[in-house]
Amino acid sequence: MSDQDRTIILQGSSLPVGTQLNGIYEIERLIAVGGMGEVYKGRAIQTGDAVAIKMIKPDMARNAAAVTLFRKEAASLHNLYHEAIVRYYVFTVDPATQVSYLAMEFVDGQPLSDRIKQGPLGVDDVDVLRRRIAGGLHAAHLLGIVHRDISPDNIILPSGRVERAKIIDFGIARSTQVGEGTVIGSGFAGKYNYVSPEQLGLEGGDVTGRSDIYSLGLVLAEALTGRAIDMGGTQVQLIDKRRRVPDLAGIDPSYRPLLNAMLAPDPAKRPADMA
Repeated sequence: MSDQDRTIILQGSSLPVGTQLNGIYEIERLIAVGGMGEVYKGRAIQTGDAVAIKMIKPDMARNAAAVTLFRKEAASLHNLYHEAIVRYYVFTVDPATQVSYLAMEFVDGQPLSDRIKQGPLGVDDVDVLRRRIAGGLHAAHLLGIVHRDISPDNIILPSGRVERAKIIDFGIARSTQVGEGTVIGSGFAGKYNYVSPEQLGLEGGDVTGRSDIYSLGLVLAEALTGRAIDMGGTQVQLIDKRRRVPDLAGIDPSYRPLLNAMLAPDPAKRPADMA
């Protein structure tokens, strides 16, 4: 996780500052809340190293299905090693609080979304970013893990360097219901600008690694132009905009063929995998 101002700071967290977990980690502060979980910045008591600690919200902790999903994904992520993916250290239960939690690498850096606000990236930088992020996602897909939420907010640039980009948030603390926590008025906001057609129930609704390919295509297009392709709106508009390849007229011509393939509404017409 990244310690950035973009992170939502909330009151009334489940664990107070100073709470120790298994005598190994100590909670410093709440930094983000998702549909199913909370993320804290903490430290390893013996070394002082910063860690991110993700846990299920108390109300979800009583949901056996949610706990099973958390444990299953945590087990998979524990075996996922790639320099472009935040490292996951341990999944366990603290005996004192009975809290299930996942401790992971704390990444301090600039979100890609903030970097893009400063202006578009050059084609060479986008190439580096593409290879780096696609490589990490390919490693995840080989283990059967689909990110489902690739967006500029979930890519962190340590020291602002694209060659060190890291993918965060593999969805454990993310709601599985489209729109939950993101509906503003009659429209959708935030990360749902980047979801694939099948995540909205189109093209059979089967979410696979090709869904991440679609989302990454939108991220690369945004990096090249400095602005997001408008894929949002009401739920009807969200679906309608995903029935065709979006307008890529402003994209560098050398990138259009690849993005046309990545953004095909039919997953079968996208590249076969991230490799």
